[in-house]
Amino acid sequence: MTAIRRGPAIAPLLRGGPRPAHTPAASRRRLTTLLTRLTERDVWLLDMLSEHTVLTSAHVNALWNNSLRNTNRRLLTLYRLGLLDSFRPRTSCGTACEHYLLDRTGADVVAARHATTPSALGWSTDLLTRTAYSPTLTHDLGATSFFTSLVAATRPRADLGRLDAWWSEARCARAWGDLIHPDAHGQLTRKGGRTVGFFLEYDMGTEPHARLAAKLDAYADAAPALGGRPLILFTVPSVRREAHLHQRLATHPALQVVDVATTARDYTHPGGPAHNPADQAWLRVGRPAHRQRLADLPGQDAEGAQRRHAAEAVAGPPAPYPLGPAHAAG
Repeated sequence: MTAIRRGPAIAPLLRGGPRPAHTPAASRRRLTTLLTRLTERDVWLLDMLSEHTVLTSAHVNALWNNSLRNTNRRLLTLYRLGLLDSFRPRTSCGTACEHYLLDRTGADVVAARHATTPSALGWSTDLLTRTAYSPTLTHDLGATSFFTSLVAATRPRADLGRLDAWWSEARCARAWGDLIHPDAHGQLTRKGGRTVGFFLEYDMGTEPHARLAAKLDAYADAAPALGGRPLILFTVPSVRREAHLHQRLATHPALQVVDVATTARDYTHPGGPAHNPADQAWLRVGRPAHRQRLADLPGQDAEGAQRRHAAEAVAGPPAPYPLGPAHAAG
């Protein structure tokens, strides 16, 4: 069961500060005042929360590349301004990170910037409750952690590529919902401009292998519409499950039209301190001779890039650049 608690638990003397009232007149005054209070990075975070619904303080800290103390202080400020709401799940041991979502004012800011309404962006007054009690919360946060790990791993190492796109499950559904249902879509660009576009399948270890194999049938059927040879990435909990999955998929007919690679979240490259999804952690299904870096997996061809751009045009306001405004591609 998840316990909802409003306000970040950063320092007891700061917790539970005053929150602005949500009246039409107060909202208009507050939006005007915020023009002088928000930084470019703050606005980017609001866009990221609109795209991905919920980010923990650890996720935000990884994306901002900041000290956790400074990150928590700024998140508290944004909470007190009525831009963010938050909850903290109950855990069996230890303390969970604060989980942040858009509050009404934050949703108003994002909607105004994109000439739409909060409801059109998927925001509603019960967003916090629906998110905190969602049965897929752990899964969704796992997929988010995959991408924030990519950002943190590739930021200091140009040889691992650069994460140029990170689409949420909801955006994927708007773009390809009648064809496929990935947990996310991403694009990594390496030196020289070569891109690796991929669809992420985040496995919790609860689905039978036959169900994972069946997902490839949908990707194979959608391959002509997706363009080129779509790359599907499975991230699974353990090396043991990964080995069993390879046995199940090695002769799958879909491999004739799609590329598939896997990684195990308990795998650590020799010499590495922890699992790194950007480094030599990927085994290609049907060709598991050695692990490869994500940037060295099959690249996206011109047709695939064109189809992706076409999908982007119908998927709503542009997805925020995952590395933040200071690194946005020109």
